[in-house]
Amino acid sequence: MRVSRVGALAIGLLCLAILLVVVLRFRTPHSPVAAVESPMVTQSQGRLVVREGSPLEKRLIVQEVASVSRGHGLVLPAQVMTEPDRQVNVYAPVTGRITGVSVHLGQRVKRGQVLATIAAGDLDQAWADDTRARAALDFARRAYARAQGVQAIGGNAVKDIESARNDLAQAQAEAERTRRRLQVLGARPGYSAQGQAPLVSPMDGVVSMTTMAPGENITDPTAVQMTVLDLSEVWIAAAIPQDSLAQISDGNVLSVSFDEFPGRICSSRVVSFDPALHADTRRVNAYVACPNTDGALRPGMFVDATLNVPQGNEIIIPKSALLMNNDQVSVFIEVAPRTFQRRDIVISYDEGDSVRVLKGLSAGERVVTSGAILLNDD
Repeated sequence: MRVSRVGALAIGLLCLAILLVVVLRFRTPHSPVAAVESPMVTQSQGRLVVREGSPLEKRLIVQEVASVSRGHGLVLPAQVMTEPDRQVNVYAPVTGRITGVSVHLGQRVKRGQVLATIAAGDLDQAWADDTRARAALDFARRAYARAQGVQAIGGNAVKDIESARNDLAQAQAEAERTRRRLQVLGARPGYSAQGQAPLVSPMDGVVSMTTMAPGENITDPTAVQMTVLDLSEVWIAAAIPQDSLAQISDGNVLSVSFDEFPGRICSSRVVSFDPALHADTRRVNAYVACPNTDGALRPGMFVDATLNVPQGNEIIIPKSALLMNNDQVSVFIEVAPRTFQRRDIVISYDEGDSVRVLKGLSAGERVVTSGAILLNDD
């Protein structure tokens, strides 16, 4: 019985030791449970909320939208042309035979320079009429002077002096008529006495057209014989399409560059606009004057023109703020601190690194201009 108790005690101690070993073997110190970190972005009522202090918050750049007043450049096809008041058609003052042509196509001429001469019977008659009228005027003046002298000594009746005065007035009127007739026919000293009517240049310029040749007869005084152009200043005609007409005004500035002359720029206010559209192009021309003292710019040349279109205040944002989804453009608006909402907008791609917002944004709103792609929930 005594042995049995000792054995039981030994067995109990052995079991206790084994249990202690097992417990010590498998027991490990408890590590602290890592806290579950909240996400950087959460959604709430269709809005994105960025966790404060998160790396994402540091990467977002938000800027306030500003309303900017700026002009808009409208690129247009353009062409050099002669100013309307610097192009003069020259007509023959009389009908007759062309006896000489003194200039050729493209030649520079001066105002009053003789371009050609015409033998005209009308000029012969006008010259003879003027000679008779001047002789009659001289006779009437002498007769009136004699009548005044006779009356002064009491030898003439009143009617005689009145008759002499009337004859003088008629002679003066006839002399003036014949003088003006010669002027209309282009009479000039050295030519008219020989029955030659000179065709003279009305201004300084270049002969751009001529139909005259020695020996030809001029039968139609309304036919253009020559054209003289003054190219010291030219016009640039820029064609504005119909859908851009609402953007033009009297204050527009047109800037013109020339591929043939690098560095040459002409920039000036628009002189005028066509009152109606051209039927074949559906465009309206805007005209600007350009100095051309060297004559390098020639009518008919094609040039590049940019019409500055003043516009009202506009919303301008950087392209980095844009998010594209097929044909739809959107941005993220900060509606509250670290709270953003997507908004669709309508833009115009013509401002370099920036775009004009036509619809969808107002001045004062805050837009994500950098890092918006990190918020993209598409």
